[in-house]
Amino acid sequence: MPRVDFLGTGNAFSPHGRMHALALIDGKILIDAPPTVITQLKRTGHSSGDIRHLLFTHWHGDHIFGFPFFLLERKYVTNRDSKVGLDVYLRPGGRKILHGLCETGFPGSLDSLDSMVDWNEEENGLIGDTGWRFIRFPVNHNPETDPHGYELIHSSGFSILHCGDSGPCSEIDRRAPDADVIIVEMGVPDIGDFPHHHRPSDVVKLSERNPHAKILVTHNYSSARGRQEGFQMPALPEKIYQLEDFDALQIFDDGSFQIINKKSKK
Repeated sequence: MPRVDFLGTGNAFSPHGRMHALALIDGKILIDAPPTVITQLKRTGHSSGDIRHLLFTHWHGDHIFGFPFFLLERKYVTNRDSKVGLDVYLRPGGRKILHGLCETGFPGSLDSLDSMVDWNEEENGLIGDTGWRFIRFPVNHNPETDPHGYELIHSSGFSILHCGDSGPCSEIDRRAPDADVIIVEMGVPDIGDFPHHHRPSDVVKLSERNPHAKILVTHNYSSARGRQEGFQMPALPEKIYQLEDFDALQIFDDGSFQIINKKSKK
């Protein structure tokens, strides 16, 4: 049964009780590589050496700065025999950015980058033999970062719309009616006009336009539940679920699904 683990749910500032946003699908597919990706994997019993596919959404540091650490650990610790290949899905131009990042972070240690990675710049296709396929689409974020989201469709027909980092936009609205679950970032509170992010009021409107879908909020600006520091979590309709670090989405064969909360598992 397909499963999405949310190893982090915070925005760039890592609010109290949250690490940077990071999703892991079926233990093999990562979406982005934040600075603490190695820590996030280890805390949940996963290994960088098990990851076979890595999808990038855009080129902000809280989504890519962990990439050199991720590759270095694979090379020297978790995948020394190179038995597990790595497919990286990204936009044209991203390969140069990641090469530069690796050379800046670990000069001389990742010269063999192209032998460690299979680069995939296609806009849609299968994600290996995982049973998932993807469609990449542009979203409304800082344009310098070449921002994109992903439609993720399982062979069972279950569809996830991962909006990446984005404010409200027509591309999300066009695809949302076909999604069973919409994963949306909520990076800023309702304290001004922030077109490149969803605010709580924007998330509510997205839910109202798509009553058929479950809305899962990540990249949250607020502190985690029960924390008194920082921004407090906004009150949102029951249809909208604000994810916590290490929550999971479990998808069943009949198309139903369940959100597994880290606290409820104890």
